Amino acid sequence: MLFQNDEKGHVIIGEAALSLALGEKEISVATLFTELGHMAKSENNTDRMIQITQARNWLRSFESPAIALQRVPYLQTLAGLNEELN
Repeated sequence: MLFQNDEKGHVIIGEAALSLALGEKEISVATLFTELGHMAKSENNTDRMIQITQARNWLRSFESPAIALQRVPYLQTLAGLNEELN
């Protein structure tokens, strides 16, 4: 699955990023992964749970430093928004 091209995946990650931003927390791969975990704990909808799981699996691919340094426009936009807040 090419998660980065999946609109629903963008929405789920966007929700996690917005939650972090509103809480004035850092937006990073690690914090998004954690926030998605919190979202999963309170989710009862099976479809959304699948989307959250897929988003977490996609983010897990960025655990490697070499991969994390690759340009990912969507995550860079989120990181840029985080920098503007600081």
